[in-house]
Amino acid sequence: MERASAAAFITAAFISVMQTAATASSPSSTATVLYSYVDNRMVVRCRLDGRGPFYMIVDTGAPDITITPETARQIGVAVVANGTMTGAGNGQVRTGRTTITRLSIGSIGLSDFSASVVDLSEIRTKLGFPRLDGVIGYPIFKRFSTFVNVDAGTISFAAMPPRTPPFATSTAFTGTIPTIAGSIDGISTRIIVDTGDRSSLTLFGPFARTHGFYGRHPSRTNIVTGYGIGGPIHGDVFTIPSLDVLGKHLRGIVTRASRQTGGVFTSADQGGSVGTGVLKRFNIVYDYADKRIIAWPSKYFRSSDRFSPPVALAQ
Repeated sequence: MERASAAAFITAAFISVMQTAATASSPSSTATVLYSYVDNRMVVRCRLDGRGPFYMIVDTGAPDITITPETARQIGVAVVANGTMTGAGNGQVRTGRTTITRLSIGSIGLSDFSASVVDLSEIRTKLGFPRLDGVIGYPIFKRFSTFVNVDAGTISFAAMPPRTPPFATSTAFTGTIPTIAGSIDGISTRIIVDTGDRSSLTLFGPFARTHGFYGRHPSRTNIVTGYGIGGPIHGDVFTIPSLDVLGKHLRGIVTRASRQTGGVFTSADQGGSVGTGVLKRFNIVYDYADKRIIAWPSKYFRSSDRFSPPVALAQ
């Protein structure tokens, strides 16, 4: 998440990975649910411990499942302090842990698992979420093949990947947060695939500095491009000529080069992350069992790219 997923807010490592003893629905279970885009992130309705509906971001950039303190109070679970964490912002926030009996998304779900408890109120208010009750991350993706059908506006969770078109591409990934090989403006690098990132492409600070992206193209310099765990996210916004990901060559991609001094966008382990602005150009199957992403063009594939400021700045 804009680590910020979501459930990205984080999103490259939204929060510290915690081991859980979760159990999933029967392997034969399949569910297809509608999603909506809020601040260019996928949000679904779900139930927690039989209550709801709750509205949660679907975030491949989140290594955990997260709920807000308000959600914890509504479902009546105890929360224990768990120190602090960093996200996409420069600051740190307090975090807690709790145990949830059941997360239900349509007819599938997860039982008896540990979750993070984090205040997402700044993200909710600054980015225009009518409701934001939490983030759905890796524990669900690990157990279910997840098909984001952009053309239909649905997400399907199943034991096995669906049938895909013969022209679909298959891209190997590594890590709990999927990381793939790609090329940014002709420069080969590793790129995080983050449905919790509102942007099309985010360049991490070390990569942007090393390869001279600051000032290379006409830019809006050091502006607020979003909000994440730990506060606002500053960066330069410009358009790069080319991006190669998921087996496709894309042109004219609006990009933010991070100006953050702390948080996940200061990592030198990857060049950057692709977010929903790029990912919605594809119908995508996230197949964690075989560590691959299957993709083919959606109805948005040839859409022109543009920068949309956070709601709080656009008003």
